[in-house]
Amino acid sequence: MTSKNRHSFSLLHGDLILLRDGVNTAFLLGLTFFFALVVCSVPSLARTVPGEKPMLLSEHPLSGSLWRMDTAKRARPEALYDAISDADYLLLGETHDNPRHHALQAQIIDEVGAQGREAKVVFEMLEPSQQPLVNAVARYINHHGGSDMVNLPKRLAALRDDLHWKDRGWPDWALYQPLFASAITHAMPIFAGNPERTDVRALGQSGKLPAHLQEDLQWDHTYNKAQSESLTDALVSAHCGMISRDSVGPMMKMQRFKDAHMARAMRSGHQDGSLAILVAGKGHTRKDRGVPIFLEAGAKVVSIGFVEVVRGAKKPSAYDAFDPALYDWIWFTPRVDEIDPCDKFKTQLNKMHKGNKTQKDK
Repeated sequence: MTSKNRHSFSLLHGDLILLRDGVNTAFLLGLTFFFALVVCSVPSLARTVPGEKPMLLSEHPLSGSLWRMDTAKRARPEALYDAISDADYLLLGETHDNPRHHALQAQIIDEVGAQGREAKVVFEMLEPSQQPLVNAVARYINHHGGSDMVNLPKRLAALRDDLHWKDRGWPDWALYQPLFASAITHAMPIFAGNPERTDVRALGQSGKLPAHLQEDLQWDHTYNKAQSESLTDALVSAHCGMISRDSVGPMMKMQRFKDAHMARAMRSGHQDGSLAILVAGKGHTRKDRGVPIFLEAGAKVVSIGFVEVVRGAKKPSAYDAFDPALYDWIWFTPRVDEIDPCDKFKTQLNKMHKGNKTQKDK
């Protein structure tokens, strides 16, 4: 299996969900991480995360290189920063458990702050009910000014506990804390991007979204045939072929709900002219069927896909993500592991698949 599926399986064991409609059972794997669904010398300028474990393929010829998709050529980070300087929306598409991706995201947020841009940061990892917890930390720091920045790590560690970060299945908080710190340090308001999990589950069960959740959501913006086919392929692949193409309907609605919800948060953040930044899995940040399709036409959108290199794939064209229809920029990085997630979670997948068949036979 290539790198495109490991992203969808990040901490899969922490977020398995079984939905029952009374007749059929559809098992939906990794709700939070659907995608979360891959000549000059350019050094990698990414900061390393403290305590970062050695990563694989650091010496890969593409590792650390940045590519501009409209020219399909390598570029320096300064070119990316120039593109960001007048953007309306900036999408930072990650693989959730890759520390280098988060280091690069924090680096980019710092650069936006250094440019003096007014910006807001939307996180896929946060839900509306958690907004007050984030606001309290930012409010405390803003009230005390720079004099209390020394206590910011302690405040953020407390936020981790208040958010029940580990229980909710996200990778190590240490990967994300630098992003929160960068945003708060540059006085960038932080906003929840994801809908409440209970609302996502309810949509998967009923297939209907209550009217009060549709407000300003552009819920009538549905997928066209190409978008539907692409997402169907991705969902079947992410589930290791254990679901049929005709069973992904509920999952597609849930994916659309999540993308539309994050886009609404970004549109709200941009209303005053601020740059709206999204931190999310790179499946959500792709331009062809992700969050960008719910942003207003004519807006300047910059979408960056952080892509793990693959052993033996030395040319950018070997990567599905290397497509201007998907991303504006691709930043290649080392990878966390080369474990086939379908092998890693084979027992759990088989157990759920058997349970699904048993329920259908009743």
